[in-house]
Amino acid sequence: MWNSKTLFSVDFIVIALAMTLAAMGVAAIWGATLGGEESYLWGVQLKWVLLGILSLIAVLFVDYRSLVRWAPFIYALGLFGLLLCFTPLAPEIKGARSWIKIGGLPQIQPSEFAKLTTVIMLAWLLGRRKDNWNGFLDIFWPLLIGVVPSLLTAKQGDMGTALVFAPITMIVMFVAGAPYTYILFMFSPLLCLLGVNHDVLYVFLWIGLMCSLILIALIFRVKWSIWIPFILLNIFCYVLVYEYAQELWDHFPNHAKSRLVGYWEPDYDIKGTNYNIYQSKIALGSGGFWGKGLGSGTQGRMGFLPEFKHDFVFSVMGEQVGFLGGVIIVGVFLLLLLRGLDTALGSKTMQGSLMATGVVAIFFTHIMVNIGMVSGLLPVTGLPLSFISYGGSFMLCNMIAVGLLANIRMRSPSEMMENSFLNGRALMDIPTRIDDDF
Repeated sequence: MWNSKTLFSVDFIVIALAMTLAAMGVAAIWGATLGGEESYLWGVQLKWVLLGILSLIAVLFVDYRSLVRWAPFIYALGLFGLLLCFTPLAPEIKGARSWIKIGGLPQIQPSEFAKLTTVIMLAWLLGRRKDNWNGFLDIFWPLLIGVVPSLLTAKQGDMGTALVFAPITMIVMFVAGAPYTYILFMFSPLLCLLGVNHDVLYVFLWIGLMCSLILIALIFRVKWSIWIPFILLNIFCYVLVYEYAQELWDHFPNHAKSRLVGYWEPDYDIKGTNYNIYQSKIALGSGGFWGKGLGSGTQGRMGFLPEFKHDFVFSVMGEQVGFLGGVIIVGVFLLLLLRGLDTALGSKTMQGSLMATGVVAIFFTHIMVNIGMVSGLLPVTGLPLSFISYGGSFMLCNMIAVGLLANIRMRSPSEMMENSFLNGRALMDIPTRIDDDF
């Protein structure tokens, strides 16, 4: 119920942090396009920010517990949006069909909203039980919830966004009480990558790691219904990669292959494959400690960095505000993440805690991957930077996510907000059911 007491409970701190980051993004785009053909973009971005603020406010009026009750329907809508990308409504843009265009309306990217619908669905499923991980089905269903939108997004050609669903799902499952050993086994299929190298040393390394997993399962008494399917899956994936690595690589999207090759060989083809990352490093380095000042950068304004307003916006920000400004931006992001974690620990219900955790996981993944990408520490994935990168659907989803955090916090008792995020998930005493009358 919305009343004056609820209004005073609104988390203005998390909203202020989001507004600060969005303002930084608008300023960065203004400075990077000043005097150029795209100088109007900052105004468009500002309109999306204002629309996002309205969406945030609208979310505050809807009790998050009602969203949880309708989670299956909301999740189905998210999947329906992804399926629309396989219809004529979705034009191909830069090798991907991830946007829906209907008449004169702005284009929409369903995969951005699917991340939020997946978080709500995971909160609905995992919030109804606590430390109840008895068999394979207990991890199969939450994994399926994350895998389905991920595969649909990958099929659209947007591999970067498709990968975001994995950390979201894993982090929410961990907070929901999934044992550490279960998380280890869920990551274990990645060992199949050792099959790319046919050297006998790598074969024995893989065998040794498999034996270690079995030993861990026996020592920690992991249920056989968990570890045996994953061991069989590991064997299948390893044989598949070992025998058909080249065929699998040939069917990999060309733009994804070029990004991986560029990451493995940073000095390779700096005028082609590695052009963007090369120019990104120039932008970051040329900013120095203090930066050149807003509107004084060259990488964006002069077109040296083509994707400066999307994937590489942090690079042009670094050029304009320097190392000091970059540290401040990262600091604001850190405060936002910590506030989100504190909201997760202070939630009145397990569902609210998991929903807040999922939102934090989305922000954390985008921030870490994007900043790592533009600095050359990670492969180029095409993931935008939360609140700062140019884009309508992305901005709306970021603001809605902040609205969910504020929604959860203002409907939690104040005494629970005294819990520190440093307490850890083991100390979270959160009811597992949603009642209608609290």
